Amino acid sequence: MGRVFSNGPLKDFVINPFTEMASKSARISVAAPFVTRTDELIHAARNGKRVELLVGLNASTSPDALSLVHREPNITVRYYTHRRFHAKIYLFDTAAMVGSSNLTDAGLQFNREATILIDDSDDPDAIVELRAIFDQLWDYAPVLTDGVLTRFIEALEKHRPVDTDALIAGFVGNAEPPNINVGSQKKTAQRVFLEGLRRQVSDYGKAFNEVRRVLEENNMHRAELDDVGTANQTNRFLSWVRRTQAPGDLWESVAPRSQDDRRIEILRLGREWTVPENDKIPADYVSYLRQVESTFGNAGTIDNATKDELTEGLLSLHAFSEQRRFVKKEVSLPVAFWSENFEDVIKVRKTLRYLIHGGGDFVERLYDVLHSGGLQLRLLGLSCALELYGTVKPDKFPPINGRIIKGLRYLGFDVRGA
Repeated sequence: MGRVFSNGPLKDFVINPFTEMASKSARISVAAPFVTRTDELIHAARNGKRVELLVGLNASTSPDALSLVHREPNITVRYYTHRRFHAKIYLFDTAAMVGSSNLTDAGLQFNREATILIDDSDDPDAIVELRAIFDQLWDYAPVLTDGVLTRFIEALEKHRPVDTDALIAGFVGNAEPPNINVGSQKKTAQRVFLEGLRRQVSDYGKAFNEVRRVLEENNMHRAELDDVGTANQTNRFLSWVRRTQAPGDLWESVAPRSQDDRRIEILRLGREWTVPENDKIPADYVSYLRQVESTFGNAGTIDNATKDELTEGLLSLHAFSEQRRFVKKEVSLPVAFWSENFEDVIKVRKTLRYLIHGGGDFVERLYDVLHSGGLQLRLLGLSCALELYGTVKPDKFPPINGRIIKGLRYLGFDVRGA
């Protein structure tokens, strides 16, 4: 294979080294302002490869292509809205491509391009430098969320053929890459942590929803849970997987699987789980769900809840009950919770109302609840906050806690522990 690819008469198509290097790599990182072709990335992700895609949200990027990669558990998407993002970088385990080719049919096959393939045996320093450039661009870029994607689609649908950065930035928020013209060169520790949290939460949601789709498509459910929705059905399945298939620390030793292999494992275990004798649903499981919904279902019920009702609602969450391991044996969890939070019922109401029913971005609210002094609650960790929000609003985000994440890891999803 040559080193320079131009989609020319010699059939030196850029797609050739792209697909070959992608097939050999465990990690693929792509920066491309224009994106319309994502089949190769989806194929790689479904074969267990980790994919990072940095795109431009502009009139030349396909919302359909973006929607497809956004749904994939092994693909993380970040974005810029400004045309100052112009780099086309393709990074693989042992090679890199850099040049003029966007991630489009035109860039990979039809336009006359000039893209060079660099192997680490030929020029390792160049690959290190390209990785550094990509990492800087990646670190500054916001994570693509459901909300941002929806607003991007709305901007294009309502205002085509207008093609301006300002229009799209007005819908999704301005996001420019760092350069000498950008005033703020320092990325705050808060923003770094927030973007990491956003990626972590996004990975959880994608993985959970993949399991839910497989169960739904194959009619795998428990009849006694049909009234509580598919999200809680999936929660119960993953909880069973954790308890019966991955006790102790076994879940940590499972290597990531391809999407096909995950599907095979979900189907195998799903068939076993649907037999009632294999997973006896506790008599109080549904009542616990109802308790959470009745206490935290809307802002009014939270504002009117007594201290005892708030306590009972929180104790109905598995993740909250798990906080007992952080409490001295001689002290009950409710006593410890209220003591740690200075018996401040008003603050507890305010924080929980903000987390579940506040406006704006959920991950930003989650960050505030976990780390902002004015809202932070002691003994309310990430798992508890996610399970609470997901139980009340499963249409927005699934009910996830530490046990569920370990079940996902066992099935082969590359997700971080909470």
